[in-house]
Amino acid sequence: MAAASSAIAPERTLVTTRVFDAPRELVYRAWTDPKQFARWFPPEGFTTAACELDVRPGGAVRIDFKAPAGPPFDGAVMPGRGAYREVVPNERLAFTLVPEIGDQRMPIVLTTVFFEDAGKGRTKLTIHQSAESVAEFEQLAKQGMAEGIAQSLGKLASVLSGNPTDRGVSVSGRTLTLTRVFQAPPELVWAALTDPKHITKWIFANDWESPSAKIDLRAGGAFSITMRPVDRSQEGFDFGGTYREVTQPERIVMAIGDGRVMTWTLAEVLGGTKLTLSLEMAMEEERERAGYTQILDHFAAHLSTLATGQGDRT
Repeated sequence: MAAASSAIAPERTLVTTRVFDAPRELVYRAWTDPKQFARWFPPEGFTTAACELDVRPGGAVRIDFKAPAGPPFDGAVMPGRGAYREVVPNERLAFTLVPEIGDQRMPIVLTTVFFEDAGKGRTKLTIHQSAESVAEFEQLAKQGMAEGIAQSLGKLASVLSGNPTDRGVSVSGRTLTLTRVFQAPPELVWAALTDPKHITKWIFANDWESPSAKIDLRAGGAFSITMRPVDRSQEGFDFGGTYREVTQPERIVMAIGDGRVMTWTLAEVLGGTKLTLSLEMAMEEERERAGYTQILDHFAAHLSTLATGQGDRT
């Protein structure tokens, strides 16, 4: 068996790595418990019509994806069948899967998952997805295999955290990246992200508030958002800077007053909008992660009021 860092046949194997904020035993369970696996393995917008996992060498794998109603899939059920080749609890899984889309039987994919303790209660996953030939691998790549597993692992982050919008957190050097998916169109997410009357409803950590926001939403325009503790126990501060880039409704790049850069990226996914926030950290990682997780939780709560018509969109 190949090590996690190397693939047996790199010319026909996709290698994906991700770190999750959960211990290895819980991550392994999410791959082997049919109820959990059914919640996250289908890509964004899809659900599971049936899931059966016989987790032992030679045991059967069955997971049938159900597409959402309406075009392009019109609620179709897409069967997936395979078998386990290797099972080492909390360390390694290998299984085959043959998905079907309509009348088309897709190439066999061998998925090998390595579970590594990443410390601090976190787990590093390394996933090898191998086709039986280079031609079949190229076919799968053209049909979105990389994006499919990325979406599935984003949903796994949601299952592990218990937060339905969560799609994972990563750190590279001093850059923190948080990803969420909301069941709302990009235009509505953009409005909640950029309109001052909406911004004051969510851009604060727990026990803080934002009394006012001044926004000049254009490249070179300024932003100024006041922050203060709800109980007024200490002085507040002004979160300000200028916009470097504004591309509606896809991307915002902000230069914060202290020189750091914050980037918001929106992308439409099946059934909603993916929002990615990347920023240079000023404080220790744990504090930054906690603060911006809380901010995005508040954003999700406010956006849900707009999406359900409970909030004022104008």
